[in-house]
Amino acid sequence: MGDSGVNDRAAAIEGRAGSCAGRRPARHSGGREDLPTQRRRSALNGSDALDPNGLTGAAAIIRTDVPAQPAAAVTRARQAPPPRGRLLSPPSTASGVAAVGRAMTVLGAFRPGDTALPLRVLAARTGLYKSTILRLLASLERHCCVRRNTDGSWSPGPMLLHWGSLYARGLGLESLVPPVLDSLTEATGQGATFWVKLDDQRRICLYRAAPPRTLRVAVQAGDMMPLGAAATGRVFAIWDPSSAEAVEAEPEVAPGAHPVIATQGSRDLDAAAISAPVFQPGRILCGALTLSGSNERLWPEVERVKPLVAEAAAGLTRALGG
Repeated sequence: MGDSGVNDRAAAIEGRAGSCAGRRPARHSGGREDLPTQRRRSALNGSDALDPNGLTGAAAIIRTDVPAQPAAAVTRARQAPPPRGRLLSPPSTASGVAAVGRAMTVLGAFRPGDTALPLRVLAARTGLYKSTILRLLASLERHCCVRRNTDGSWSPGPMLLHWGSLYARGLGLESLVPPVLDSLTEATGQGATFWVKLDDQRRICLYRAAPPRTLRVAVQAGDMMPLGAAATGRVFAIWDPSSAEAVEAEPEVAPGAHPVIATQGSRDLDAAAISAPVFQPGRILCGALTLSGSNERLWPEVERVKPLVAEAAAGLTRALGG
């Protein structure tokens, strides 16, 4: 190829280059740059701002980059309240405590001798609405604390016996007290009981040994009674460590002797009782050992029986380390 051909091709290339260099950027109708051109220009200028007037219809852009928020805005977002319907913390215990108290009220409606109670009696004794009692009974039944009978009445459930057994065994007296009561009943022919204090007004019978011949059983294990002014109540009034001050002074006893109290007609005009305290270490009252019977049979023997009761209580005290 000659020099003229080479020159002609070089001139043609230069002409095309000059044509491209002088060409104006393509624009849409209306004199605006198209979207690809805006993007290239923004990249060259180091800015991400696009001409909003050039974004129409399907050419609109959804931005995915979110600028950083101020620290105050982030703090407010974290402290925003949770949406409704979502429980992030446990509910207040006030309603739960009230429900437990009402359930105990329903259980407390059962008294000695009650084998079953209809709903109307439970409502009368508790003062609660029947609908409330039914809800409480349903919960108690699920935990075996009550039992629904076929006639619609309600009875105490077996779980109460289990809890009572746990309490009695927890005292550690099961192997000590019953044998002493049996021996005392055999020696005197009278019923023997062991009482513990329930609260400031009541006492509960923990163990009982029935006499060999009796027409009726007045007290059974688990029965509650007022503290009262009879011999057992006076034991708690004198030696109960929870009392602010003793209601009655301790009786005088001979050195080395164990105290004992005898009363007649205090709780029942036809009843007599002899009771002695049983102490734990530190002279803390554990309970009251009581021998009771009819006034006609027990009181004539009171001077003979008092030393037997005192010795039985002293033996239990020694066994407990008191």
